[in-house]
Amino acid sequence: MSYKKISLFPDGNSYAYFNDYIKRLVIANSEGILKLVNVDDFDSQPVSIDFLSNLTSVSFRNDTLATTTTEGKLELIDLTKHESRGVIYRSELPLRDLAFINQGNRILCGGDDNKLVIIDLQNDNQYKTITLPDQLLNISYDNTGELCSISLSNGEVQIYSVFNEELNLLHTLTEAIDKKINLSTDNIDFNNEHNDEVYTSKTQWSKDGHFLLVPAVNNLIQVYQRSDWTKVKSFTSDSKIIDYNLSGSKLAILTLNTYKVVDFDSTRTLHEDDFELNEDALPLNIEWENKSSLFIGSTYGDILRLKDVVQGGGATEKDTGASLFMDDLEESDDEFGKSDDQTEVNRLLNHEGEQPNGANGVNGKRLFIDDNDNVDLDDNENSILDDDDDDDDDGDEGGYSRPPPPVQRNGFKKHKASPTSMQPSPPPPPSRFYTSKIVPYSPGSTQFANKGEIVDRRYLTMNNIGYAWIVINKDPGATSSITVSFFDRSMNSEYHFTDLQKFDLASLNQKSIVLGESTKGTIVYKSHNDVGNDSWEKTLPLVKDEYLTSICITNSKANNTIVVGTNLGYLRFFNEYGICLNVIKTIPVVSLAASYGIVLMVNQVTANVYTYTIFDIYQDYKTIQQNFPIPLKECKTQLIKGMFFNEYNDPCIVGGHDDTLLVLQSWRETGNAKWIPILNLHNAITEYGSNENKLNWSCWPLGVINDCLNCLILKNGNYPGFPLPLPVEIDIEIPIKLSKNGKRGDSNGAANGEANGDADNEEMEVDCEEQFLRSLTMGKLLSDTAANYEEEQLSDDIDQDSIMTKLEHYSTVFDKSLIKLFAEVCKQSKLNKAYSIAKLMKTDKALLAASKISERMEFLTLANKIGQLREQLLVDLDD
Repeated sequence: MSYKKISLFPDGNSYAYFNDYIKRLVIANSEGILKLVNVDDFDSQPVSIDFLSNLTSVSFRNDTLATTTTEGKLELIDLTKHESRGVIYRSELPLRDLAFINQGNRILCGGDDNKLVIIDLQNDNQYKTITLPDQLLNISYDNTGELCSISLSNGEVQIYSVFNEELNLLHTLTEAIDKKINLSTDNIDFNNEHNDEVYTSKTQWSKDGHFLLVPAVNNLIQVYQRSDWTKVKSFTSDSKIIDYNLSGSKLAILTLNTYKVVDFDSTRTLHEDDFELNEDALPLNIEWENKSSLFIGSTYGDILRLKDVVQGGGATEKDTGASLFMDDLEESDDEFGKSDDQTEVNRLLNHEGEQPNGANGVNGKRLFIDDNDNVDLDDNENSILDDDDDDDDDGDEGGYSRPPPPVQRNGFKKHKASPTSMQPSPPPPPSRFYTSKIVPYSPGSTQFANKGEIVDRRYLTMNNIGYAWIVINKDPGATSSITVSFFDRSMNSEYHFTDLQKFDLASLNQKSIVLGESTKGTIVYKSHNDVGNDSWEKTLPLVKDEYLTSICITNSKANNTIVVGTNLGYLRFFNEYGICLNVIKTIPVVSLAASYGIVLMVNQVTANVYTYTIFDIYQDYKTIQQNFPIPLKECKTQLIKGMFFNEYNDPCIVGGHDDTLLVLQSWRETGNAKWIPILNLHNAITEYGSNENKLNWSCWPLGVINDCLNCLILKNGNYPGFPLPLPVEIDIEIPIKLSKNGKRGDSNGAANGEANGDADNEEMEVDCEEQFLRSLTMGKLLSDTAANYEEEQLSDDIDQDSIMTKLEHYSTVFDKSLIKLFAEVCKQSKLNKAYSIAKLMKTDKALLAASKISERMEFLTLANKIGQLREQLLVDLDD
């Protein structure tokens, strides 16, 4: 071990931080100077950056540094450009701590005014506040679980979920830390009047997010287990703790005169020593340079570097970790001739949707797939490239990295769209070109957000109930975790667990979640409340080249059924306890969704040709619709954007190519089902393109309920990110309009005034037509449900009375829309059109209203014809 004193400041409180992103020691001095030091060359001149004085805290996000001060200011600093970005928030009282959250999209800060402030960096630094029970001391962020722990002056530690736009208080640890009140309002004099403020009150999360470290009373660091917030271990110190820092499995603890490093897992002390600072300087913080060396910040300007305080760290350990992966790559060159190339290729094609060895295939060889889904490897130099390959330099969409071309990710195909025809594509030439591959997909799932970063995440599934998301940690020996959360937290509490399987499939209902790992064929069932310890795991007997492509779980009142589909068309059914109930062979399965026993299955016939099948599990797997064409088309975003059922068991789907919500009408009658468009998502959120501020917005569907699309509005990208916006409801609207409230012409002159009037009349007509068509469409759907009410399971809050009430509402809207449309057409003296509208009316009340309108406008012939329609209606009713 070696010591080095870094004296770059004559005075002031100096905090030491090692920024791994820019590979520099960052020394932040309370006098308002920031220095970036190259630790590999201390003789080089450090970079100096001016910033605000009276520093209280710092937080890093890549090359951006955020600081707070006792003056209540929050400043951003660009460490690459070496300049301040300015103050983005001000508080009347001192700010004490801050943290970047949600992948750097937001900042949390707070201090003496008893408020937690959430600043949205993606939305002009707008902020919201949460009132706290006492002054805020510290903030600690768990990147894997999207949680923040807030230390308060009254000794409490509050745990917030920061996953959504609105923060949610999950738990409070009472009497967890020493009560502490910060009194400094200007320069912080740790050596004298503000001596009590030097002792830590910060909490820290373990890297995997499973544990929370809390500086408890009696010189303890108490470790809480996130799953149930119980104390699982503690670390002791001989005196009051000034700071501590956990890196991997090594915990460094700093006191006034000593420091020690302990093993987090075993609590064994690895190293302990004292240190010396100039004059009466006090230590301020302890920071890991790497896994073996430390920095200590202090008052009176100095920084202490403690090099190689523990064995087996630093660059050597990193190289060793990296070699675990490099050895595999090096061996593959020799082993490819001995092993099965096909097996290796299949593994890579289905490993989290990416090819680890680059977009060109495996170890410099390019992948080719023939008509029989056989995969081969060619050298890149001799490969035949699609023209589409040249189009994959467009950059990321919505902040998500694009996968290697041109493998389809059933969800996510990243090359030019195929022709719009539903006819099968012509067979490829004898040479080995790509054909579409089915990539494991669950409704509501997304791609990984930050490929290339150490920590990455994606949504495994999302629906009206909630969502499951996985965090992958690529550090050697690190584990991944899955979190299950709910939009209605009164029904279930958020929970998480370690993911040892690297699941890539999921399906969620009110009671439980089922997860799948596609390549091994492993499925896991978990109850949300783990009642009766009913969780189980099962590995399916896959045949050669087979892998899971989709899973779903029904949502019945009693026992539910899990359905698992594969790329070779095997369909397996299990009950809640893992008993296999049935196995069916069909064509390759693309995606599955289920409601109360009704299952919607999408299959791939050939490239860009898809069909759907509907069957009823609880009627002995009765097939209701089988292998009928479904209007899906491969595109640059995703094949399927949403797939779910409404509350009346009607299947719904949103295709990625046209962003339109479709509902399946008359599906209970074999051969008579038809897909009806009931909302264009893009038009709905952009106001038919009339609002320039919303043109780049997109919509993520969750489900349909109460004639509304429940969805997320995404202002920055095509996929839900972090934080997750709150769900909103958009009214269903049959897509027959050109624009919303569109005006034609201008305001100059009477002629233009007349043109505007015509446009208004036309707009009103279209509105009436849409209302008529919507009430007719939704009424037919609900009427079908009413006729089959006794045979199907529905939600507890849906009974026959509620169905009849809603049908009456549709009937009223139907009549009113036609009457209004009839009156509007009569104003324009379009009598033939008016009569055609009258013939659409189904009730005597509506026809009577139309007759009175005709008489009032003195269209007596039209009134007589409507009278005849009324007479015929009475005759039909008598029959």
